[in-house]
Amino acid sequence: MIEGRASLAGVPLYTNSLYNGMALASGTLRRLGITEVIKKPSRSFRDYGDIKLSTISYDTGPKNLRNFSHFLEDTDMVYRTISSWTESDDLMFCLGGECAMITGEMAALKRKFNGAPGILWLDAHGDFNTPTTSPSGFIGGMCLALTCGRGPSLTDEIEKLRPLVSEENIIHIGSRALDPEEAKAMQESPIVLRSATEVHRVGIEYTTETAAHGLAERCDWILCHLDLDVIDPRMLPAVNFPAAGEALTTDETVTIIRGLQTTGKLRVFNIAAYNPMMDNYNYESGMKILKLLSNIFS
Repeated sequence: MIEGRASLAGVPLYTNSLYNGMALASGTLRRLGITEVIKKPSRSFRDYGDIKLSTISYDTGPKNLRNFSHFLEDTDMVYRTISSWTESDDLMFCLGGECAMITGEMAALKRKFNGAPGILWLDAHGDFNTPTTSPSGFIGGMCLALTCGRGPSLTDEIEKLRPLVSEENIIHIGSRALDPEEAKAMQESPIVLRSATEVHRVGIEYTTETAAHGLAERCDWILCHLDLDVIDPRMLPAVNFPAAGEALTTDETVTIIRGLQTTGKLRVFNIAAYNPMMDNYNYESGMKILKLLSNIFS
C-alpha cells in the first residue's frame, strides 16, 4: 500500500544517440498499464505526463564528455518542470530514460523537500565516472558523480545547489561492472558500496536492514533509483548495458525496496534504463517491470 498521494512523471532523457530507445520507456510502460499499477494501491493519484525533452540526432563534443550541451539543456528543463509542481506528493514515480535524469531531478527535489536527502542507488554500474576517468565519455555513466558535485560545472542555478546530495548519504547496491578508476573513486568516497557478490555473501536480509536503517538514520527523505540492469539480464534482458557476473534477482530487488519503504522516508522512486526497442514483440520485459512494481507497492 502507498500511504497518501502518489504521482507519476515521465522523464525521457537520454544522452547518446545510440541509446534513444530509452526515451520510449515511459510511453511504452504507460501503454502496458503502469498507471493503473501505481494508482491501484494509492489513496489518491496524479499523473504529470511526460516532460518535453530534446532529441539527439548525432553525437557532439569531446570524446570524454559527449553531448554535454544537450545534457545541460535537458537537465535544466527537468529541474524547472519539477520545481513548478507546487503540490507535494507523498511518493513520486519518475520513469526514465537514462539514469542521467537524476541530476535535474535532485536539484528540483532539494528545493521541494526539507532536510537532508539520501539515495539508494540500485545499479550494475557505478555511474560515478567523470570526464577524467570515463573510458567512453558517456554522461549516463557520470550522472551520480555529477549529482554529488564532481565533474564539470552545470547551469548557474543548479551549480549553486551542488552537491545535490552528500556522498555519505548514498548507498549503492548491486554493482558488478565498475570501471577501474571509477571503482577507485567510489572506494575512496564515503558512499556505501555493496556489490551483488557481497549482497549474496552477507545475505539479502542483512543488506536490506542495514541499507534501510543507514539511510533512515542519516536522512530526512529518500530517493530510490532503480536501474533495471542491476537485475540478472536473463530475467530482464531489455536493457542497453547487460553486465556479466553475479547479479540481483527480481525477488531480491523487491525485498530491498520494500525494506526501504518501512522507513517511512521514501519520497521518490525512479525507474531507469528500460529500452522497449530491445524488448520482444509482446513486451515481456515491460510486463515484468509492471509485475515488479506491483510486488513492491501492492
